[in-house]
Amino acid sequence: MPHLKRRPALTAAGIAAAIALLTGCTSGDGAASSGPGTTGATDAAIQSLLEQAAAEQVEARVLGSLVAQIRIDGAVVASIALGEAMAGTPVSFDGTFRNGAVAITYVSTVMLRLAEEGVIDLDEPISRWMPDFPDADEITPRMLADMTAGVNDHVANGDFIDAVVADPFRSWTDEELLELSQSTPRLFDPGANWDYSHSGYVLLAEVMEAASGSGLEELIDEYVLRPLDLEHTVPDQTAAMPEPVIHAFTAERGVWEDSTYWNPSWTLPEGAVQSSTIDDIAASFDAIVGRGELLDDDSYAQLIEPALVGFGAPLEGCRSCHEMTEEWSYGLGTMLAGDWVLQTPLFGGYASTVATLPASRADDGRSVTVAVAVTYTEDSFEDWSGTLGNWANELARGLGAQLVPGNPPPAFQAPTH
Repeated sequence: MPHLKRRPALTAAGIAAAIALLTGCTSGDGAASSGPGTTGATDAAIQSLLEQAAAEQVEARVLGSLVAQIRIDGAVVASIALGEAMAGTPVSFDGTFRNGAVAITYVSTVMLRLAEEGVIDLDEPISRWMPDFPDADEITPRMLADMTAGVNDHVANGDFIDAVVADPFRSWTDEELLELSQSTPRLFDPGANWDYSHSGYVLLAEVMEAASGSGLEELIDEYVLRPLDLEHTVPDQTAAMPEPVIHAFTAERGVWEDSTYWNPSWTLPEGAVQSSTIDDIAASFDAIVGRGELLDDDSYAQLIEPALVGFGAPLEGCRSCHEMTEEWSYGLGTMLAGDWVLQTPLFGGYASTVATLPASRADDGRSVTVAVAVTYTEDSFEDWSGTLGNWANELARGLGAQLVPGNPPPAFQAPTH
């Protein structure tokens, strides 16, 4: 990894100038600015804030690469790319990587659009479309989207874990994933608890495809990618990614290795397995979550509503069952931490976080989005068992706290996905 020159510490005045961009005031006379990105001093202050925090994170966590972007009301106010995409190749801002659970929000957005058009009813049992699925007369699309359906997660299945460790290049089908989900006894009845379930979203995709007559890839393209002009977000059921690729490395299997082309087909339903860029991720979250651009008001409210706060409980044998709190709960395909909305993908040496404070929850009525993606070096790992943290999440939350000190994203322990 190339040597990173440390920047001088950002002064209190510099931080105040950065915050001024969020409050709509210049750092000089306190007059309202004409909008995000219009004041060179405030843009420079936020860029300096990002550069300092990113360099410190790369050094502290011994990261291989880091790309990040900050947007306010859709406008890019700061961005950075540090480290190497692979040995001897500097990382570029347009580098591609796995976006993982970010696509879950795209899937739930499609679901809400189909509901707006009368194609599905969020609270109608899925037996209308999937009559042979167990408990289909009790499970609803809403339960699948907010992960209360009780559909066992194939990622928690021991046979699946053994198979992925033995052959991370294997291609998985939706049918195989749902078979694994159903191969163990259900942990709780539909609507009785909360558990993070990749399998639930595989089933939701099957429902939406049956109801609409279109494939999930086509639906996401129609309702999300094309409307937001996300040209660099590419679905592929194979391990392929468009160049330039940011390479990932991991010790998850007990040996340090290049994991860039591990097959991600098990992570989400067919059509939602994607690679992307930091720019597309930040742009999409700021638009969908920050300002509700793709949905009507009622659908948008449901997407980010903390309706499950107080629901759920720990359950023996369930790795992520717990009570939803104001500090961490779940919307419809969105993670909720206080007033912030997030996704925190972690897969095969790739880690990223996108965190958005919606305009409707911001004091000045402007959305704030921080997106960070990192890769690791051998020294990033705590031990050879493969334990690692999502250091992108740590940096994104820290930046959010500095940008919006009066309403920071709270600390939380997110499920691994």
